[in-house]
Amino acid sequence: MKHKFLAWLICLALVLSCLPMQAHAESGDGDWQLVGQTGGTTKALLAEGTVLYVGTGLHVLILDVSEPAEMRVLGTSPLLPDFVESIASDGAGKLFVACGLGGLIVLDVRNPSQPALIGILDTRGYTEGVAVLDDYALVADGPQGLQIVDVRDPAQMKTVAEAYPLAYAYDVVTSGRTAYLAGGGSGVLAVDLSDPLHPKEAGLTPLDGYTYDLELLDGKLYAACAWGGVSMLNIATPLMPKRVVSTQTSGWAMALCSFGKDLLVLDGADGAMIMGVAPTALVHLSTYTLGGFALAGAVSGATAFVLDSEKGLLALDLTKKREPALICRWMPLLEARRLTMQDGVCYVAGGLSGMHVFDMANSASPVESYWYDTGGGYANQVMIGEGVAYLTTHLATEEPLTIFDLADALLPQKIGVVPNDESVFNSAFRAMCMGENALLIAGEHCDITINIDDLTKPYMMDRLDLENPVNADGSGSLMISTNSYALQLVDVSDPGNLRLISQLPKNSGGEAIRFINPTTVITSADPGIWIVDVSDPKNPRKISELKITGSVMDIFLDGTSAYLCNLGDGIQVVDLSDLHHPVLTDSFVTIGLAYDCFVKEGLIYVADSFAGMTIYHKGEREQADDTTVVQSAPVALSVKTGDAQYSLNLISSNQPVPTEAFNAIVTSAADSGAGTLRDALEHLRPNTTITFDQAVFPADHPATIHLESPLPEIGWDYLTIDASNAGVVLDGGKLESGSGLLIYSFYNRIMGLQIVNFPQHGIDLQGGGSVIGGNRNEGIGPMGQGNLLSGNRWYGIRVGGFGQTLLGNYVGVDLSGEKAFPNFDGIFITEAEDITVGSVISGEGNIISGNKMINIDSWGDHTRIIGNIIGLNASGTKAISTSTASNVTLESNVMNAIVGGTTPGERNIISGANLGVVFSDPNSYQCAVIGNYIGTDITGTKAIPNHDGILMWTSGNHRVGGTRAGEGNIISGNQNGVQLNGYGVTDNIVIGNVIGYDANGKPLPNETAVSINMGQKHAILGGYTEPEGNRIYGGSISMRITDRGIQACYIAGNFIDNPKGMAIYLENGANRNFVQGNTVSQISGNSLRVDYGEGNMLRANLFAGNKPHEIILLHEGGNRMLSAPELTASTPEGFSGKTVPFGRVETYLFEAGSIRPLGFTDADSNGAFVCKYPALAGGKRFVLLVTDTLGNTSPLSTVFALSVN
Repeated sequence: MKHKFLAWLICLALVLSCLPMQAHAESGDGDWQLVGQTGGTTKALLAEGTVLYVGTGLHVLILDVSEPAEMRVLGTSPLLPDFVESIASDGAGKLFVACGLGGLIVLDVRNPSQPALIGILDTRGYTEGVAVLDDYALVADGPQGLQIVDVRDPAQMKTVAEAYPLAYAYDVVTSGRTAYLAGGGSGVLAVDLSDPLHPKEAGLTPLDGYTYDLELLDGKLYAACAWGGVSMLNIATPLMPKRVVSTQTSGWAMALCSFGKDLLVLDGADGAMIMGVAPTALVHLSTYTLGGFALAGAVSGATAFVLDSEKGLLALDLTKKREPALICRWMPLLEARRLTMQDGVCYVAGGLSGMHVFDMANSASPVESYWYDTGGGYANQVMIGEGVAYLTTHLATEEPLTIFDLADALLPQKIGVVPNDESVFNSAFRAMCMGENALLIAGEHCDITINIDDLTKPYMMDRLDLENPVNADGSGSLMISTNSYALQLVDVSDPGNLRLISQLPKNSGGEAIRFINPTTVITSADPGIWIVDVSDPKNPRKISELKITGSVMDIFLDGTSAYLCNLGDGIQVVDLSDLHHPVLTDSFVTIGLAYDCFVKEGLIYVADSFAGMTIYHKGEREQADDTTVVQSAPVALSVKTGDAQYSLNLISSNQPVPTEAFNAIVTSAADSGAGTLRDALEHLRPNTTITFDQAVFPADHPATIHLESPLPEIGWDYLTIDASNAGVVLDGGKLESGSGLLIYSFYNRIMGLQIVNFPQHGIDLQGGGSVIGGNRNEGIGPMGQGNLLSGNRWYGIRVGGFGQTLLGNYVGVDLSGEKAFPNFDGIFITEAEDITVGSVISGEGNIISGNKMINIDSWGDHTRIIGNIIGLNASGTKAISTSTASNVTLESNVMNAIVGGTTPGERNIISGANLGVVFSDPNSYQCAVIGNYIGTDITGTKAIPNHDGILMWTSGNHRVGGTRAGEGNIISGNQNGVQLNGYGVTDNIVIGNVIGYDANGKPLPNETAVSINMGQKHAILGGYTEPEGNRIYGGSISMRITDRGIQACYIAGNFIDNPKGMAIYLENGANRNFVQGNTVSQISGNSLRVDYGEGNMLRANLFAGNKPHEIILLHEGGNRMLSAPELTASTPEGFSGKTVPFGRVETYLFEAGSIRPLGFTDADSNGAFVCKYPALAGGKRFVLLVTDTLGNTSPLSTVFALSVN
């Protein structure tokens, strides 16, 4: 994402926050069948000897890895009901596969070429992990804790017991008759399984971080705790694990695998780490990374196999544990953004997994013939021309456009590229179409034309700066690009001279645009689609619309039928026979998020952000037995060798440490000549300190150096420029190009300067180890040791290199700290490492406010942002510029950034902009926002709102808050407190925050406290233990979960007060989410409401209120309008009733204005149930609800009381 994209992001956030509450589109005949699938979410590995099982998408692949450099596919499982989360084995030919929302699957793999599905159990939770103990499968069932399943007959599996049913369980391991659960923010939970039918909860061991995975090695238990590193636990007393030591890793420890006496640690964005194990210590031996996100691993002999969410499957040689070496890499289609077909060959733009080519001779079993590695670039679109294919990419790409010869359609040959050079600077090739005389590109910040007369040497002809074009189509001399709020009509008759003709305003969360005919287009709009007449490009006009809930991302036209790709709402088919009256004729929901599609011969091929490529057929179709897939012979995988380890390519100083110091005094404010700053820099030597004559540069009346040309680059190390006791203004207003100071050296110090009005940056800092600024309270100059970096065309300071520190500076404000003096961006941290912005010491925090676009933008690794005022004046009492797009943006391959900390001195004040903190881009990982005030003044008691306090946009594996003291943020006074938005991402964590209260605990509400939109999956909001819960107050809606793409979110343990509105609202088709263990009080509306969505489980929540029938509202088909249980008989000891077959009936005590959960019982096959609760004796009142086997929860029943006779 580049800067103009942020403006679109702000507009999109505004659009989504204001969407009306509408119906989900009616489903069609319901007979679209999934008949084929390849690629998709790939995160599960299991090694057994020389066989490797890989969970990818809806399949388990069985690989022969006896020769790791020549991996072969032995067999492929049949289609499974959901994405594979993990795999376990009983060692006797059966695999136990955890399939998320699809439950527990058992495969018979005794014949690897013909794996058979022999058992399926749809558990009540989200099946994360499984272990086998005798006749039982121990299932880590996500929000349902530990489920114990009798698997003696896989075809008739049944759950027989459970433990910690309200905790979240990610993994389970066993030692003897004790099970240990990885409990996320809760730590490790122990279960006594002496009698598996009656397990006993033995207690939990809290750990720092977030416990994802467990491993046993030599009698000790090891836990992967994300940002908490790796913990070693002594289990000599099995039911009382005790932490021995925790070792911080450089990334997020996501998973563990033991081999020999060592551990393979999958450390997220920081790669695969090998740790040696000592009795009371963990010793780092080595790390290997290609720069993606390592999340699973397995070891076979001396080979480690690592799954990386960007780089695919890596095989590493562990012969030398301190120097692991890459053997090869295989890249499955990890996601699909767009696809196209020609002559039985499918070309897929696979996002970060590059371009994939498939032979579709058998549509049920696509065979990959070619993979092109985009090397960190995000493959957006493949388009077929005459004998060639064009591929566009963005993000960390070296080739925004690549051209392939298709003489052999299954084996494309690269013949030309447009390089990522100055000609395409500040653009991102998002989409393309073919013009009459050029290739037309929607470039995110501009429309671009590419000359392709010579396919081997394409080049940019012209660019037209526009507001965030993300998709485009063309006809004749007209190109139309689209963003979230307008169509932009461009004259391309002369591709070397693009002209904007007109714009047509619209609002949409979608990106679709297609020409129906030369004078008419169809485009996404709010809500649904518009048909637009463009016969007069100067005056485009809407001629009709069709209201459809969701975000239409792309459209495939087939005759008079339009196939709308609508993320979580799937595919909608629209009849365009009458353009003035488009009609929805059919629809179906896909397995993941539908982004693009291609229709051919009765099949729909869907590009899916989670599922890779999926293939659907309407009606019955002849196919093989759905329990087996026959593999005729082993198929060799197409692997890549020769990848180099990921590095930021940072250089170190080659200069010796100086042994002599030098001094220079600036005695003239002239541009050049003796005694000038230029003269001092031209005669610079290592370890020079430059100061300023106070008679020429008085502190109380600063003198200005008006530069006539850029100053010399600074190439010597250990330079100090000290104006802390003088008044020095460095003004670049006369320059046509250049920055104030350009620093390529190391270990420098720049203090007390005012650097303003430069055509590029105030300071361009490379090298390493330098400090820009210091303490504003030290020195008599206007800024003390701090610098003022304002009024520059691009950045106040651009930071590269490593180990740089920014202290005590004013960036984007004037000398008073009260008025904006904007740069375009304040601080831009490019591909840098270990940069610190701010300090815990008074006077060393920066004031970073008033800039036009972003106050702080980081693309770096391990950035720390602490103790700053961002968006406000120097006293932290008012906003400097509410038009600033973003206060803090973490984007474009940023990793390990920490904004804030656990102490008051590390707290940032982040307020008064459109967006407070933004996490963006699918290649950004494991960043944290902790301990800040967001949306308030410096005291935390007065609102100075951002529109969105936190926005997580199309980026996963980040956290807001934490369980340790001081990690929670105060996020209050904003329009939206926390918004999780975008598509194709998972596992964002929001825990331990105060949202809607001030620093004194008084209400300071956001309009909406928490909002989840579009396609976020598996988000975590709260948890099982009290420190994990968020404390939330007020707003019209406290928590709003919107759109069918929202799935498997865990909303638990939160404390919600909202005397003026609704507590939790699941709307527009949000489905299969888990709302449990929350405390909801002071609600004026419904505590919980479900509209349109299904499978939303609402259980064990505590409510305040005297009208139980109003607590939970199901509306417009929400949760299938499941009815509450009925009471059929009552005695002083208990009661019996009737409900849905196998329903789980919860009983709540209703007294003193509270509704408190007591427990549950399961109904039989006829829906009959019996309950006994001593707490209800004596005629106490109670209410009931039920959750069916599909996860739908009913409203609360009428009030009952036990008979007293």
